Amino acid sequence: MDKNLPSHFLAAHRNVVWFTGNSSPGPLLPYEAQLKAFLDGGGRLFVSGWDILDQAAGTTAFVHDYLHIAWDGTEAQNDISTVNVHGVAGNPVTNGIGTVPLELEVYEDQEFGDQVTPVAPATPAFTDDSGAADGLSVDTGTYKVVFLAFPFEEFGTAPQRADLITRVITFFGA
Repeated sequence: MDKNLPSHFLAAHRNVVWFTGNSSPGPLLPYEAQLKAFLDGGGRLFVSGWDILDQAAGTTAFVHDYLHIAWDGTEAQNDISTVNVHGVAGNPVTNGIGTVPLELEVYEDQEFGDQVTPVAPATPAFTDDSGAADGLSVDTGTYKVVFLAFPFEEFGTAPQRADLITRVITFFGA
């Protein structure tokens, strides 16, 4: 499979929704240079998936400097059991969402997400059942990112997913 993404494709869009599904490890690694250029140009990126940061994939400069995530590459933040995600009060995307169950049968009852440590200016957008961040939002003034360390397709019901994507696009200013 060709991992090249033409730079003009991303440049033609202001908002990009990037689902990695259950591909791992490192589903973003081949595209980091293109995504960096997209964000440097003022892009807005919504990314979600299962094990996006697995192993060393979360320790790259792109993850730290553009997604604004501190990830140590160990199992301490990887594959953490959770059955719900919780919106964070005051977050520009998830304020007021409350607790949303994950539809774990999407990936054969895998109740494991990742935990993230936001790096400023990122703020937690979701927490898992233990209270640790597993989603974040970023507004640098140049670009915006919403990152879910769990699959969007597992998020609640269809109306709840529609509400979340509407909130993301509103945050992006589209």
